[in-house]
Amino acid sequence: MRRASYFLATALLFCTSPALPDQDGVETHEPLWEFQVVAFGQYFPAYPSSADQNLTLLPLPFPVYRGKFLRFGEDLDELASGQIVDTDRLKLSLGVSASFPEDSDSLALRSGMPDLDFLVEAGPEIKLRLRGGKQDARELNLSLQLRAAVSLDGLDSKGRGVVFNPEVEYLARDLFGKGNEVKLRLSSTWASDDYMNYFFGVAPQYATADRPAFDASSGYLNTELLVGLKRKLSDRLEFRGSVRLWVNKGSTNDTSPLYQRDFDKGIRLALFWTAWQSKRR
Repeated sequence: MRRASYFLATALLFCTSPALPDQDGVETHEPLWEFQVVAFGQYFPAYPSSADQNLTLLPLPFPVYRGKFLRFGEDLDELASGQIVDTDRLKLSLGVSASFPEDSDSLALRSGMPDLDFLVEAGPEIKLRLRGGKQDARELNLSLQLRAAVSLDGLDSKGRGVVFNPEVEYLARDLFGKGNEVKLRLSSTWASDDYMNYFFGVAPQYATADRPAFDASSGYLNTELLVGLKRKLSDRLEFRGSVRLWVNKGSTNDTSPLYQRDFDKGIRLALFWTAWQSKRR
């Protein structure tokens, strides 16, 4: 995996801001802007079903914005989201997520093939709140995501098809103290043939005796089970972590020479330190 390093050149001064009332007179507590520094670690498979597990460790500057329509920096799984509708029972938004690139020559089965570039996925999401709401201690959601994928190699970009993700998510807030949250999520991934070929296709010019040509088909990719924890350690320090299990068994392209394992596992840990936050809530 290509690794990038980000270094913070200056430290912003600590500041504390009291909660301010919004236009309806209701006290709100989250700042509109925050600047955080994140110590990030991830141990994930190089691509779905890959036997190669890669460790990524990064210090990251991490700005957070919580606007009425545009929000970013609140979730490591989603770079940004645009809120179109957000009621107690229904949320409609546009989301953007990304995954790290991979150097194919560092992966035994992909050696000599094109690299897996930085992959960005963007599109609409509909979330139905089946139980509870945004302010409740417990919340159960059903989400449907449809996203277009684009790979980026510097300034060069290429469309990689579309991905559909239905998921069920359960949130338990304030479980171990104020501001803490436990997340359980079960989701499945279905994708177009372009997306599947990005991971599992072998073009004829890259075929070898041990890696025959393969044209991937659209269909089922895998199912993911996630258990996540967000815990406030202090006013300015927060821990977020998740463990994941991917079930690839039954994947449409499990006959690809690049398909390796029926089960994948991964872990992601991050420590957030808030260096600055706006007075405006």
